[in-house]
Amino acid sequence: MEQLKHFQELLGSSQVHCGFLEPKRLPLVITPIDTTLSADSEAFATWYRHNQALFDRMLLEFGCLLFRGFALRDSSDFQAIAHGYPEHAFGYIGGATPRKHITAKVYESTRIPATLRIGLHQEKAYMANFPHKLAFFCRQPSTEGGETVLCDMRAVTRRLPAQLVEHFRAARILYVRNFRAPSTPENQPRNANMREYHRPWDEAFLTDDPQRVEQLCRDTQLDHRWLEDGSLTVSHIGDAILNHPLTGDAIWFNQLSTQHNNARSMGEQGFAYIQRVFGDKPARPYDVRLGDGTPIPEQEIAPVYDALEAEQVAVAWRSGDMLLIDNIAVAHGRNPFKGERDVQVALFD
Repeated sequence: MEQLKHFQELLGSSQVHCGFLEPKRLPLVITPIDTTLSADSEAFATWYRHNQALFDRMLLEFGCLLFRGFALRDSSDFQAIAHGYPEHAFGYIGGATPRKHITAKVYESTRIPATLRIGLHQEKAYMANFPHKLAFFCRQPSTEGGETVLCDMRAVTRRLPAQLVEHFRAARILYVRNFRAPSTPENQPRNANMREYHRPWDEAFLTDDPQRVEQLCRDTQLDHRWLEDGSLTVSHIGDAILNHPLTGDAIWFNQLSTQHNNARSMGEQGFAYIQRVFGDKPARPYDVRLGDGTPIPEQEIAPVYDALEAEQVAVAWRSGDMLLIDNIAVAHGRNPFKGERDVQVALFD
């Protein structure tokens, strides 16, 4: 590929090597030849900053870059790279899944239980403001499983029936999410998975002050409503198709496939559990509809799951790996795992 050869020459053939993981093109893997870059974290950070504009160009072409074998050993090394990017506004306020703030711009990737698979998604596509880039850093890979799953959403969009794409482009998507009341012994879910899946609003908005929560909803363009059980329901209508701001590509950009309540998204057992627990309650943790509130039949979005499955690539982590992702062009997820796993993330605008 001429474009890859051109980027390789710009980076310096004596310093690094660029190539693809087999059998698919995703991600582009960059590995050091110059031993200074693999041994000296300050030298790597300096080299990275010097080439950051080039990496941005490469990201537009390839969607995600995997830096493997460089001097990245701990959160401070990762933070040195994250420091060069503009931090995503509001961080993870109002986000869908729980994650702990580690330092400055760095968060844990998620606290969703290890036994659960996280479906392919573009980060915060369910909100008006979302990060344009993500960086993941693997401090410690799991002993089994735990791969990050990647998917080229440009390829997914090409696979989707044109009629489906145009239907959702016109209709848009209504995201409805419910956050339970702050945890007490009385309202704490007995199911450990549900404690993370159905988050309390004080955790999601980092405050136990309802007025502050309401202000944060306004700031992040979330409609909100307090329910009689003390929970908070928020909603937002977003586009299903987004034109990439730099390339102009029309890309399937939403979280319809992950937030729709069905067995293909949640697994047979997970879907049955949600049906049983939330069947007669006023709100579920997640729900998606057409922009006008019309329910979306599962069979209508079956081609979306087919396209995602056809294009997904599972990337096994190695200690010190860093993955830079274009959050519009590439979706990510996570396979279940066993053993300790420490993967951290930074969100960039």
